[in-house]
Amino acid sequence: MCPDSTHKKKPYTRAGNDIHYPGQTNHDACFIPENVRQYAGEPLYIIVAHWCVQQQDWVRRNQISEAFHITARRASYLIAYLRNKASRVVCICRHQTLPNKARRYEVYVIRVLESPSQTRREKPPSPPVSRRRIGNADKTQANALWNRLRSNRNAGKILKKEDEDDEA
Repeated sequence: MCPDSTHKKKPYTRAGNDIHYPGQTNHDACFIPENVRQYAGEPLYIIVAHWCVQQQDWVRRNQISEAFHITARRASYLIAYLRNKASRVVCICRHQTLPNKARRYEVYVIRVLESPSQTRREKPPSPPVSRRRIGNADKTQANALWNRLRSNRNAGKILKKEDEDDEA
């Protein structure tokens, strides 16, 4: 672990709508800077993207960490999400390779696309149930075996006995 203070959790609590409580229970709450509080209902990566747009410069994980009072690791995850997964965020990224071969990414967010309207999708009709036969018994033999197994407590012994009879 790195001994620097950027990797430690920063306890920060304030009243009001400046705290973002994520939908996922495995994520901690974080501070929302005042200039992006109007996006408080959005996911955190969108709030971060709006903040990055306002910076009008390349943004590193430490800047996000300081602005949102989150760990540097979580800020790195947010940058990775912006780079790779965010379809609503238009950004470019660059990296710097450190002497220990680690890469430090920076993002420049050009714009954030509006959220698509929530349209209710109809449930597709379920496919018809397929009833395929398994095994080589005809229907009467399968029904007879099933009825014997269902009505008898010693069903396992019946099957074992039939297997022994088949082998002999």
